[in-house]
Amino acid sequence: MNQVRPVYEWNYRLEGKSEGFPLLWLHGFMGTGDDWLELVQNQFSDYCNILINLPGHAGSVIPAKTQFTDILDALVKRLVASGFEKFIPIGYSMGGRIAFHLQQHVPERIPALIFLSSAPGLKTNLERQQRKIEDEQLMNKMEELGSSAFLEEWYSSGLFGDIKHNSALFTKLCHARSDNDARQLRQALELMGNGALASLWDHLKGIAVPALLMTGELDSKYFQLNQEINRDISESSHRQVAGAGHAFHLEKPLETARIIRHFLSEIIEGE
Repeated sequence: MNQVRPVYEWNYRLEGKSEGFPLLWLHGFMGTGDDWLELVQNQFSDYCNILINLPGHAGSVIPAKTQFTDILDALVKRLVASGFEKFIPIGYSMGGRIAFHLQQHVPERIPALIFLSSAPGLKTNLERQQRKIEDEQLMNKMEELGSSAFLEEWYSSGLFGDIKHNSALFTKLCHARSDNDARQLRQALELMGNGALASLWDHLKGIAVPALLMTGELDSKYFQLNQEINRDISESSHRQVAGAGHAFHLEKPLETARIIRHFLSEIIEGE
């Protein structure tokens, strides 16, 4: 007798014009759909903005035995049932990795792609196995330190550039992320982490839609990765946001919005 796997239920909020072109905003690890709220309300109010909480984040619970393909299927089903036949994913970090897989899953529904500080996974099985170990250690550390101390250390790392010197943003992020459940975050990494998902590097040359790649000037690791991606996707362009690190969309929302809107003006607004 076949065992029926649980179905993941996606929830989201809409911002902007219901008749506008759908933009699917996918946040990063420990984030929330509200991370995009200020950006979309101020700069993308003429679009239909779909703000999602990723599985395991901000109260979104992952049922036991859920598989990654299950959540992709459920997401597409939910979007189509809501009338969104086509949509442009805008994914940051983990959200961008999901966008890469979503494009492989339903390429006919995605006319363009926007990636912020993201990449299509780790290239080798050895790298993925090592990342699984590191992710487990990371979550053990969160549980040992407690969310407040862990988040202060997390956002003080060099990956995030000068966020630690922006007291208002630093405090805001640490407060917002503290609502996450460490057990659910652990499940999210086991389901969608860099160590969990297959590499899509070999599929990049098959992406035949325009793609915008964005990285922060101070994020040298993802700058190099996105230079590689840019060489493989035929219709891609790579833009940097000056004076910002991995989370440049939070540090420099206006500059981020200008780059994205310029890209969309050629893909959607110019039609």
